[in-house]
Order: sequence, then C-alpha cells, then structure tokens
Amino acid sequence: MKLPDKVYDILKWIMILAVPFATFIVSVIDAFATGDARSIIMAIFSGVAELIGIIIKISDGVYKKQLQGGE
Repeated sequence: MKLPDKVYDILKWIMILAVPFATFIVSVIDAFATGDARSIIMAIFSGVAELIGIIIKISDGVYKKQLQGGE
C-alpha cells in the first residue's frame, strides 16, 4: 500500500508530535492529581518522547530547506 505524500506527512506529524504531546499532558495532569510515582515516570518518558519528536521535526525542516536551496 502506498500513501500519498500529504497523507504520510500528516500521519507522521500526528505520531511524532501530537500523540506524545497528548500523552504528556494527560500524564502531567494525572501526576499532579495523584502524586503516584508511575504517573510521574510516565510524564517524564512522554516528555522525552515529545522532545525527540520536536528535534526530528526541526531536523526534517532544515533538511528540506537545504534540499530546496541546493546547499
């Protein structure tokens, strides 16, 4: 199965940024509400996943800009 480029980019954005961000928000709210160690650990891991996703998207943007500019 081959996805169109636009659909692929949207799905990639959702999985790299939106899902970890939603998990991070829910985990932080749960950690504040319960103070449970598991909730705090989940918030930390989802925050790290979100940070990695942001780094990947920035790197992807720089790479695409270099391809367009011929640098």
